[in-house]
Amino acid sequence: MNTCSFALIGHPIGHSMSPFLHSKLFALSGVNASYTLHDISPENLASSVPFLRTLDGFNITIPHKETIIRFLDSLDPRAEEAGSVNTVKNVDGRLIGYTTDGEGFRRALEFAGVPLGGRVAILGAGGAARAIAFEAAHAGARITVAAREHSLPSAQRLCAELRAKIPGTTAESCLISNLSGTWDLLVNATPAGMIPHPETCAASEELVANSACVFDAVYNPDETKLLSIAKRLGKKAVGGVGMLVCQAAAAEEIWLGTHFSAKDLQALFAETSLQVRARFGNLTLCGFMGCGKTTCGRILAKRLNRRFVDLDEYIEQKQGMSVSEIFAKKGEPAFRQMETDAVKELSHSGGLVIAAGGGTLLKPENAAALRANGIVVLLDASLEAVRERLKDDTARPLLHQPNSADAIDFLYRERLAGYRAAADFTVPADGTPEETVESVIRLLSLA
Repeated sequence: MNTCSFALIGHPIGHSMSPFLHSKLFALSGVNASYTLHDISPENLASSVPFLRTLDGFNITIPHKETIIRFLDSLDPRAEEAGSVNTVKNVDGRLIGYTTDGEGFRRALEFAGVPLGGRVAILGAGGAARAIAFEAAHAGARITVAAREHSLPSAQRLCAELRAKIPGTTAESCLISNLSGTWDLLVNATPAGMIPHPETCAASEELVANSACVFDAVYNPDETKLLSIAKRLGKKAVGGVGMLVCQAAAAEEIWLGTHFSAKDLQALFAETSLQVRARFGNLTLCGFMGCGKTTCGRILAKRLNRRFVDLDEYIEQKQGMSVSEIFAKKGEPAFRQMETDAVKELSHSGGLVIAAGGGTLLKPENAAALRANGIVVLLDASLEAVRERLKDDTARPLLHQPNSADAIDFLYRERLAGYRAAADFTVPADGTPEETVESVIRLLSLA
């Protein structure tokens, strides 16, 4: 059986979800195909065209979506209209350019039961805003492109293009701060809210309150501050993972003529969301003392080329005293607040491996923060293994008291249910640290 060859080109490529998405989609359609990443700088794009012609098709990301056009043999009408290409199909040696970003946006809304039309406010005037605006215009929406002052000329040019290329389109521009009135759909097409700045938000609460539905093109994290506000206000809220998956599915339909069921794509939404958290967010190891969080965390961080953070050590460095001293001088409630503050700080980062303290994940606020930007894995060591590992340990506050063995047994049983509730996944941890780490990597498909 011949293997079809596909690829993604861009510069820099960085960590892309495309190989994961397309491997899943190839499997769903039963196609034997490969998908590779190629970092091609702008100055090397022309010399790479002969290689690209050997592929069955390829995707394009920043900064080549516009410059690739002059090397193609023809364009699909939508790509020509948008002046942007993210998908190329090789048809008997001829390279044909398409754009699937707008279609991915529309399909994501359809899956969420949201019609595209009415009054649509688009925040931002970059590439994502452009694709979304053209799709909304074709749906007959009345569009306002809102931007910050430095991007207002781009917003004005985009609206002029929409009116010129799609007759009858109503499109106007303004500053985000000047948006007013009510909206059927509010779209964030800016990076606001994306990791490592999840605390930012492109829209005011008043603007969200005046919108029937909010769509955020950001997919990392899963639930941005904008979407959180929308949900709190009882608005329909749609995240960017659906658009990410649907634009990839649309590309495969172009390449292979395949079709994906709604059930399969919705399952892929959930799987992709989990993979985004695992690949770009933090990996937090939780569990009872002695389960191997620190030892396994150091090994895991080295294997994945990530920074390792032991939460207790992080707090000790900030406070200038050991955990035992904090407990003795300031009490457990003070330590738990320090723990929560540290979790909030670290949850704004990405790509960390964190070894959480034994009680960290028992506080729902901490668990929610760590899961919002990452995956929590419970290292499930048996009570027998914990007893054996802690028998000579005198550094922990709990082990300083009389009848510490009974206290360990009681606390282990009391906490286990809390750990299970807080974790996304559980791996057995009675084996060697290396075996436990291998289980985590295999479970999260991070090898």
